[in-house]
Amino acid sequence: MPAARRPEVKQPVVADMEPLLSRWPAKERARVEKHLALCDAEGAGERGRLWRRLAAACGALAPLPPQTLGNLAVMFFIPDGKYRMQVFTLEDVGEGEMSVFLPDVLTEALRKKVLGKSKTPGEYAVPGSAGKMLAIESLDASNTPSPQPQVKNLIGWNRKAIRVKFPVLSTENAQITAAEGLFELAAKKWATPTP
Repeated sequence: MPAARRPEVKQPVVADMEPLLSRWPAKERARVEKHLALCDAEGAGERGRLWRRLAAACGALAPLPPQTLGNLAVMFFIPDGKYRMQVFTLEDVGEGEMSVFLPDVLTEALRKKVLGKSKTPGEYAVPGSAGKMLAIESLDASNTPSPQPQVKNLIGWNRKAIRVKFPVLSTENAQITAAEGLFELAAKKWATPTP
């Protein structure tokens, strides 16, 4: 009798954090490493893997040194003339959920099929992944009158943002890949020079 064929198991992508960690000053780097140690100790390391992958994806698209806000949030910036502009926030409140805030690219993501439409408000289908959904919330100054400090600059000055939520212990690779597609769509706005 032939041996049963084992199903192929997809390994999660492991992010290389060293390029991102090297951009932090020593004090903030120590804070991030302490947070990662706590994440790795929880739930067989899934939280730490998710945090690393999301942070590495944001850091690869936002070249300036990130800034931490306590142990809960990391803000990512791009150059804006002689100033800097916040473009991503990775928030980990440690309650089984992680969020990434970024400029609103929802309409473009639906048009380019990075996400699929859904019948449930606030949830979007992940293409090529039967039944997998990505929870996304739209934010602006009208529906977020008193934003947290880590989000304030993303929705000020008539800007709109979205919040992508990830359940820490049950996030599928397809959901993270779809979110990375959203990050890349957002980055195209500042990567292309305006005429």
